[in-house]
Amino acid sequence: MDLKHMENGMGGGGGGGGTVGNTGTLSEIDFQRLAQTIATSIQKIVQNVSTMQRMVNQCNTPQDSPELKKQLHQIMTYTNQVVSDTSNQLDEVEKCRERHLKIQRDRLVDEFTTAITAFQAVQRKTLDIKISQVHQAKANQYNIPKPPGSSNNTTNNGGNNSFFDDNIFGKKSQQQQQQQQQMQVQEEIDLQALEEQEKVIRELENNIVGVNEIYKKLGAMVYEQGLTVDSIESSVEQTSVFVSQAADNLRKASSYKNKIRKKKLILFSILTVVAVLILIVMIMQLRN
Repeated sequence: MDLKHMENGMGGGGGGGGTVGNTGTLSEIDFQRLAQTIATSIQKIVQNVSTMQRMVNQCNTPQDSPELKKQLHQIMTYTNQVVSDTSNQLDEVEKCRERHLKIQRDRLVDEFTTAITAFQAVQRKTLDIKISQVHQAKANQYNIPKPPGSSNNTTNNGGNNSFFDDNIFGKKSQQQQQQQQQMQVQEEIDLQALEEQEKVIRELENNIVGVNEIYKKLGAMVYEQGLTVDSIESSVEQTSVFVSQAADNLRKASSYKNKIRKKKLILFSILTVVAVLILIVMIMQLRN
């Protein structure tokens, strides 16, 4: 599985979802399109982390091989790029100021934080394994036994054997020379392998530093979210107070309305009684 295969098989890189311009705000349509891209990238990171965890668990076991190391390095490099692209896309999402989209935006930040936490754990475990392998390789290189015919094998044989030793060195067989050449070539290959491993280690360390920077940025986002939540809670409390006051006012208004109704009924009753009395008086006068 090479890098190109991973990109094609998993739907492309994390930066494939179109980001919006560097200035201005983000429309709701652009927000939804970008949010879908971020969600896909987060899922891709989670899947890759699961694959890398299986690969790392095979290191230093009978299943370990140069091909495994190559695939692990490729998928880790690819995932690191997806993480970087997704972080940039979250910056674009922050440009959308629609309040009803805030919950969706916060959920993406939380899921991305969880994903890169798992990714960084795999990075650190891989780094520890590679450092241990380099130390072991260096120790083995320093402990390589010296080839036959070296000076250590002859310096303590005494003066009587010096002429014989000189002849041995002078007539060293071609097979021994070839063995020495092969050992030199192997040492050069081992040295190149160590240099390559150290290069991978430096790259891993730089990637871990990059992920830490993304952590800091996400921490700032979460802090801003907390301030917004506090502001919302304050607004909710104020709204609750206003609702309570409004309910009191409604109760008072209802009480005033009932009192006015009672007064109207009393006044109507009085007028009715007066009208009846006047009518009775008029009828009596007419009869007289």
